[in-house]
Amino acid sequence: MTDNSGRNRNTEAKTRDRHRAHERIGQMLLRKGKLRPDQLDHALKMQKTMGGLIGSVLVELGLIHETDLAEALAESLGLELIDLNKIGAVDPDAAHTVPELIARRHRLIGIRFVQPPLNSPESTKIVVAMADPSDYMALDSIRAATNLEPQPAVATRAQVLDALQTAYMESPLSLDEAVGELKDFKIEATGETGDIDDYARLRSEAGLAPVVRFVNSILYEAARMKASDIHIEPQEHHLRCRFRIDGDLRAVAPPPKTLQNAIVSRIKIVSGLDIAEHRLPQDGRLKIKFLGRNIDVRVSTMPTVFGEKVVLRLLDQSATRLNLDELGFEEETVETMRRLIRSPHGIVLLCGPTGCGKSTTLYSFLKELNQTDVNIVTVEDPVEYRIEGVNQTHVKASIGLTFANCLRTILRQDPDIVMVGEVRDLETLEVAVRASLTGHLVFSTLHTNTAVSSVTRMANMGLQPYLISATLNAALSQRLVRKVCKVCSRMVDLNPRARAALERFMSQPVDFQVAQAKGCGECGFTGYRGRLAVHELFEPNDDLREMISRNAEEHLIESRARELGMHDLVHNAFIKLRAGSTTVEEVLSLGFQKGDDAALLHKQRRLASDRDEGSVPETEDETPAGVNGEVIDLDANPPEPPPS
Repeated sequence: MTDNSGRNRNTEAKTRDRHRAHERIGQMLLRKGKLRPDQLDHALKMQKTMGGLIGSVLVELGLIHETDLAEALAESLGLELIDLNKIGAVDPDAAHTVPELIARRHRLIGIRFVQPPLNSPESTKIVVAMADPSDYMALDSIRAATNLEPQPAVATRAQVLDALQTAYMESPLSLDEAVGELKDFKIEATGETGDIDDYARLRSEAGLAPVVRFVNSILYEAARMKASDIHIEPQEHHLRCRFRIDGDLRAVAPPPKTLQNAIVSRIKIVSGLDIAEHRLPQDGRLKIKFLGRNIDVRVSTMPTVFGEKVVLRLLDQSATRLNLDELGFEEETVETMRRLIRSPHGIVLLCGPTGCGKSTTLYSFLKELNQTDVNIVTVEDPVEYRIEGVNQTHVKASIGLTFANCLRTILRQDPDIVMVGEVRDLETLEVAVRASLTGHLVFSTLHTNTAVSSVTRMANMGLQPYLISATLNAALSQRLVRKVCKVCSRMVDLNPRARAALERFMSQPVDFQVAQAKGCGECGFTGYRGRLAVHELFEPNDDLREMISRNAEEHLIESRARELGMHDLVHNAFIKLRAGSTTVEEVLSLGFQKGDDAALLHKQRRLASDRDEGSVPETEDETPAGVNGEVIDLDANPPEPPPS
């Protein structure tokens, strides 16, 4: 009896605190001018009849908007205000950690996990978006059900209900379960793989429930794991399925070989491709909905000796931060780039191989410059990310809509800034140069290894050196390296031989500890999470322009640029290494090292002496080292959460 009476008194006290919090909100809304005194008096009278909290009564009477109540609650309680529509990226693991019954009863949803600092006595917290963060019973229920400490945040009731509808709809299969179901499901294939012309049968097999669920599940898992690409690759006796995450390919559970044609046909159907054509490459697009986000997917099929290989590229704009301050550039470089992209005319080039982040940086430029008084026009192949307020054109060479033709038309559209997706030929380059000479700022990309080699590439295309000198404002070359996981990484000392080799490679003293990747649940046991840009910025001055105009050799231009203060890719990688943002292995992956030092450094997979972990002491010989297909609504059928 004593325990029950104490528990009841505690509950009553929390209820009184909850009502007091809402009473303070009424006074706060009065001070902010969101409410008149007579309206508050009317609401208080209605509360006696309707019951409930005064904030909810004010909303139901239409006297204030839900956002006004949420802002007042957040300010009153000192909590984070979350706009679920803008975030659009609820962590699915966090959402499903909170039991559905609790989430729906108390109108709340798990948003993300918060890891405590290293060596902190605190435990992991779960951020929970709530329409009423003063609901202590809800917080107690979460604490008891998850063994996690809930950290309340404020969101509007409508947004929370929408998020709940998305997160807790009928669940089909997880990827492992989908593969398991496929193993019990057989389709009798007729003829050799790749020689099937029975259109009706292919379409019928592609529509079978297990095949549909597998394709949906693999798209869901890729979106959940933030993969950039899905590879489905036919081998002689099996299928291989891989996700590209943070630049690295990781194998996932593959479907049976017997379902190869049915799965490929299903992907072709939803991406608007011809399922009867398996001799020629095809390209298509589809869109998926995942936890409130719209993700564009580019689909490419290619015939191989064992059947058609399919690659799906996921373009999730909400997961890509188009912000110069968040791409990994140093503050000095960001300031220089902001100055360059505000030039009235000229050409700014982004250089590097495929997949080095050129497009993301280019789109960040456009987002930075996207203002009402600026006319920005782009010509791209394809349009990867759509930016509101920017006029974007997708080239179609099959009908004569090429880069050069588009550019000529763009110049008659009164542009201030022109972005060309890629300079592929002399004709496109000449039109871009003409645009810059006539007072336009032009952004584009080139596939070159260094920033200075962009000068050589343009000259090799046939552009006169004096035109290069007159129009090139800057060339930025970049690569991507993986960032170490902040949860599990640690700083370690290099052993003497590795330190000496690294100093010769970097041409600088390595008098600091380096980050070592370990691996934990947060990073998928890889030791890395996310990527950042390693870059070099070539900005020609009068001296360098004179060298370019007289067609000086590339190595002389590069040498002079370094004398004038240009930092190359290796130097910038050294800065990232010193800051502990990445590891020696990632720096080596840039591929600029040569000779014996490279062999030694690559051999050093464990770079610390690791004496504290009881490793073998080092010896002289061995040292530690535009959618044209369907929209697949994954929110309507999310897989079940993984077991905790």
